[in-house]
Order: sequence, then structure tokens, then C-alpha cells
Amino acid sequence: MNRRMFCTASLAALALGSAGKVNAGQDVKFHFYGAEDCPPCMAFKRNHLSDVKAKGQALGFAVEDNIIAKTRDVPNPGVYGDRDPILRLAAPQLELVYPPIFFVSQGGEIVSVHAHIWRAALESARQLVNSA
Repeated sequence: MNRRMFCTASLAALALGSAGKVNAGQDVKFHFYGAEDCPPCMAFKRNHLSDVKAKGQALGFAVEDNIIAKTRDVPNPGVYGDRDPILRLAAPQLELVYPPIFFVSQGGEIVSVHAHIWRAALESARQLVNSA
């Protein structure tokens, strides 16, 4: 194999390997569920959400922020629209917990639930992407 073919093949293999890692990380999601009438929720959104999204983009995981108007509506099934079902999967681990709620999923499965501790959810997402 000549040098040019070797370089081309090496670059192609590197690109495929990187694409596989990015795709694996994209299955990882950091979830934030909150409400507009929840001061801690709005504080997280104002002070940390953009940083978490930037870290997610840099590390290769998605960040979903899900905010409804009233905290009192959280127990109502379907209140978060099409993102409600995954919250309900995490709900058994969140008994008596109201927003803000943070958890991590991978491939639609709940991996870890962190209640109000967003830094723990961020670390869990980071670890999952790094292990992919």
C-alpha cells in the first residue's frame, strides 16, 4: 500500500471510529424537569442550564429542558407532553419529589435519578459518554 492510500484509509478509519463514539454519546440525555413557579427551577435555568448544554455539546450528550407553568400540575400524567413518559419512568424513584428534577437516560432507559442534584446528573452523563 502506498503512502497516500495508507493516509486516506487511516483518516477514514479515524472518522468512522469518532462517529461511532459520538453516536453512542448521543443516546445519553441529561433531563431537567421544572416549573415556572418554582424558584429553584428558574434559578437553575438562569444560572446553569446554558453551561450544562455547552458541556453536553462538548462532551457528546443531549440536554433536555422541560418546563411547565405550575408545580401543582407535575403529578398529572401527560403534563410534560411528549417528554412526559420518560419522567414517569423515573417517577418511582422520585416519590414526594417536586421540581427541579434531574435524571439521566441512555437509549430511552433511565440510568440514574438525582432528584434536585443537577451536578450529580451532569457527572453521571459525563461518565456514560466517556465509557461509550
